[in-house]
Amino acid sequence: MLFKKILSALTLVATLAGTHSAFAASCRWEYYPPPENIRTIPPLASTTSLSPAPIGKVMARQTISFYTSHYAFNCGDKWGMTLNVTGLEPAGLPNVYKTSVEGVGIRIGFDVPGSGNWGGVKYPPFEYSWGLLQPSPTHLILEFIRTGTAVGKGPISFGLSSDFWATDLSPIKIVGTGLTTEVTNSIYFSACEAQVKSLIVPMGKIAAANIRNGNTQAQNFNLNVYCKGLRPTQPAPVKIYFQGATTSDGLLKFNDAGQSHVASGAAIELTNGKGTRLPFTPSKALNLDWQHSQPDAEVYHFAGQARYVPSGGEVKAGKADAVVSYVLVYN
Repeated sequence: MLFKKILSALTLVATLAGTHSAFAASCRWEYYPPPENIRTIPPLASTTSLSPAPIGKVMARQTISFYTSHYAFNCGDKWGMTLNVTGLEPAGLPNVYKTSVEGVGIRIGFDVPGSGNWGGVKYPPFEYSWGLLQPSPTHLILEFIRTGTAVGKGPISFGLSSDFWATDLSPIKIVGTGLTTEVTNSIYFSACEAQVKSLIVPMGKIAAANIRNGNTQAQNFNLNVYCKGLRPTQPAPVKIYFQGATTSDGLLKFNDAGQSHVASGAAIELTNGKGTRLPFTPSKALNLDWQHSQPDAEVYHFAGQARYVPSGGEVKAGKADAVVSYVLVYN
């Protein structure tokens, strides 16, 4: 009979331990009654003014409070948030959505300002494995991310629905419909492009002896560049560098160099108006000269020269064409 009592006691202890373990793995609100299941995001600020930032970084931010206090829970299992966005599509950067305004994306986050347990802005979707006095979110954080070189302006409109969930608890749904703001831009050009898309520089026929002697005529070429979308009090800098088959800055190889029908021992030297060879790396990009303002654009100018020069070895006759591309650097 004594043996049976000891066995019963051991069985009871094991049962209680199992019950306690199952309870610890659940999540429960620390305060009652539990929070309401739906929270609505109020209207955004009507305008959003952009500030300078590199591509991939934040140009502007809005913080929108949608709840005056937070509820906390303890959780021995999983909790997290989901996110569904309407009216926008992924921009190719982490957690960033493409908008209707060129070069402007939106990153959507949630926060509980001043809460160390929340731990800063979080971007759904995410999931965690436990939480001690974990608060429910109270603020929507919108970050306007630069996604390209050209940056425009205009209205952005979208909607979102997010579930804040935890094991064994009813999720809190956070909903925003018709969220709209007007992006204003007095910092960035929306686009810069040359007036002429493709420029041909006639080099003429040059005697091999003249190239060997350095007696060749330079051919001038010019680019007018129009930059739209910015009305600066001072002309913003716009730079240019070049891309092509070169042995060094400003010395351009011929197309199909090494083929029997192509000239050898020579190259095309490209310089600016001051005789400096043109750069073929971004770090050496040259400033364009600002010319004047038009009603819808700032106008910049570049002047260059091209001429045949010896490049080493015997100068032999043949076809001597070359192609060079230019890259505009702005914003």
